[in-house]
Order: sequence, then structure tokens, then C-alpha cells
Amino acid sequence: MKIKSIEYDEALREYMAKKGMTTIAVEVASAQHSDIEVTELYVHLISDKQAAYFKEKKRFRPIAGELGEVLLPPYNLEYDETLRFGLKKFWIFHSIQYTGIRL
Repeated sequence: MKIKSIEYDEALREYMAKKGMTTIAVEVASAQHSDIEVTELYVHLISDKQAAYFKEKKRFRPIAGELGEVLLPPYNLEYDETLRFGLKKFWIFHSIQYTGIRL
């Protein structure tokens, strides 16, 4: 499916402006312990230097958004027409929540 738009919630917009970061990376992370293997998406903000590395060395595909780029991995993931990103805060820890992307 072709991605037509990227949306950001207000809390994430403010957090990105505060941190001075404009690129969101979507990575596939795997971990294995004994007989259990877990694979999930790791969505996070990255610096311009990291973004260049992801595009050049890791072959991530940039998609332009209103606030910057979203870098998508070279894996067969499922995408909706609209990707939505928001900020989730637990105590002092921040993470990016997302919809429209599936393994």
C-alpha cells in the first residue's frame, strides 16, 4: 500500500521541536532467549548524522512528512495510507507510539 500522509500528535510535535530532531526511524528489532524469539518495531527519533547512516549504509527508505522524514526499513512491512505518530510518556521516559505500520 502506498503511504499518502504522515500525522503527528501535538505532544510529539512539541517534543521534536524541543529536542531539535526531525527524523523518525522505524526499525525491526529482534531478541532471542532460549526457545523464545521476539520481533517488534522500534520507533524513535534520530539525529541528522544517524539519518544519513540509516539511508546510506542500512538502505532505509525516506518518506517526507510535515515535520521531517520517516525512515522505513528495507523489510516487508505492512503500511496503511496514513501513518500516525504520537508521544507516550511514562514517568520521565518518552517513547513514540504509532499506528499504520505492522510486521
